[in-house]
Amino acid sequence: MLEVETNLRGAPIVPLPRRARTSAGGAWSLDRLPIEEVTVEDVAPEGYRLNVADGRARVEASGPRGFRHARATLAELAAANGGAVAAVAVDDAPVLGRRGIIEGFYGEPWSHEDRLAALRLAGRVKLNSYVYAPKDDPWHRERWREPYPDADLARLVELAHVGAEQGVDVVVAIHPAGSMVFSEDAEHELLAAKARQLLDAGIAGVALLFDDVPMVLNHDADRERFGADAAALGAAHALTARRFLEDVLQPRRPDAELLVVPTDYAGTEASDYRTAFAAGLPDETYVWWTGRDIVVGEISREDIDAAAAVFGDRLLLWDNFPVNDFDRGRAFLGPLVGRTGEIEGSALQGAWSNPMVEFAPGCFGIVAFADWAWNPAGYDPRRAAAAALRLVAGPDAAALAPLVRTLSSWPPGAPMDPELSAAADAALAGAGTDALRTLLEQLRTVADVSTQREPAGSLRPWLAAAGDMAAAGLAALEGLVALDDRAGDISPADIEAALARAEAHDAKVAVDVVPDFVRAVLQRIIERSSRADAAAG
Repeated sequence: MLEVETNLRGAPIVPLPRRARTSAGGAWSLDRLPIEEVTVEDVAPEGYRLNVADGRARVEASGPRGFRHARATLAELAAANGGAVAAVAVDDAPVLGRRGIIEGFYGEPWSHEDRLAALRLAGRVKLNSYVYAPKDDPWHRERWREPYPDADLARLVELAHVGAEQGVDVVVAIHPAGSMVFSEDAEHELLAAKARQLLDAGIAGVALLFDDVPMVLNHDADRERFGADAAALGAAHALTARRFLEDVLQPRRPDAELLVVPTDYAGTEASDYRTAFAAGLPDETYVWWTGRDIVVGEISREDIDAAAAVFGDRLLLWDNFPVNDFDRGRAFLGPLVGRTGEIEGSALQGAWSNPMVEFAPGCFGIVAFADWAWNPAGYDPRRAAAAALRLVAGPDAAALAPLVRTLSSWPPGAPMDPELSAAADAALAGAGTDALRTLLEQLRTVADVSTQREPAGSLRPWLAAAGDMAAAGLAALEGLVALDDRAGDISPADIEAALARAEAHDAKVAVDVVPDFVRAVLQRIIERSSRADAAAG
């Protein structure tokens, strides 16, 4: 076990190494730094030792991914330091052996170009898995019995090849649960044929998903064989997983493992389904789970331990962060929060991020997630957010920072922008308007950000909404200042029009802060006008 001990803790690099120490001795341009790579046996899988001194770098690792991760660390150190790498010693390895992205949301799937970019990002931030599971791909779910058409298969194969170049395993998930007759051998043969098509083409692995279907068996034949309750469904799913592993995966590779999602995937307590499902699974199966609920603000060590008591020592986290398929008006651009750092020694064997439907904006969350998954005990959301902004926004980082700040809340039910809310409350309470004015003026500038590059291009609806919402807030703020200064007549019409423009957007930016502030100011204007009319009468 490596201790979390680093004086790089404040540096905006991802993932944060588990042990690193800089020293005096200069800094050297990465593009001219000689790098010696030495294979050793005493380094953990994917781990590496990196030493930079006297104008040279030495890397020790036990395999290709360790060397890749060391090079990624060098690139991050250089990117955070103007292209130069200072003298440093790093002894690093991931806490979680499986770390990845799962394209598992509802809505329009990512484009092929998005997926290629996701693989390159994954390699850069030391993720090692990408799972293809878009709910709206018909060959993933509704048409699971049919082989992938040649063109679609070719794209999946390209993903596998690029993934291999990046040190990322590409896994294709099949979701037969909605219509499969689990008691019929012919159905299992169709499932096997679909998987063999993928494996024969060079896909690294195939997963099985049973999520988001009714908690009952659909077919009479299944009810006759397994029963009619939730436990029967769990037993049928477990048998399917067992047959798939033993008949399809293990004949090709005896040490093959299977990743599965149960139907009852959210929660920590035992249930009839979970008990039957876990009891019927073979040992080489790993189970995805989402936490106490489907989308959660917190996952504690106690949650993991409770889920492990149900599913066993083979738990995987399907983290529905920063997914937004349940509310397409939301964009979650902030860092992962609420995840325990106490992972070592637990039953959690891996974790995947289920990102936003809009790929490029979702990368902010992916980067922060990768930081946590590599080194949970050293994870700092603020540092991860700074690193993600640099890495994802690139030359547009400063311009996009106000929007990223105001869209950084998590979980979805949390206040969208606590800092802006506090400033609005202070202004209404007569405690000063400077803080609110500064935040709103910063937010208004994002409407002018060029959308020629990503992620700004995909953020276009939120950029426009932010500009109008800030303008409405500023219009109301001017009205509030005029009230406090006892200025003459204040017409609410312009403020009302600005608010109408702001609320016409589908994209949601500060919608739980600015409209309430504007309406509070309008109410004060109306009350003042009423008092003036009464006095005049």
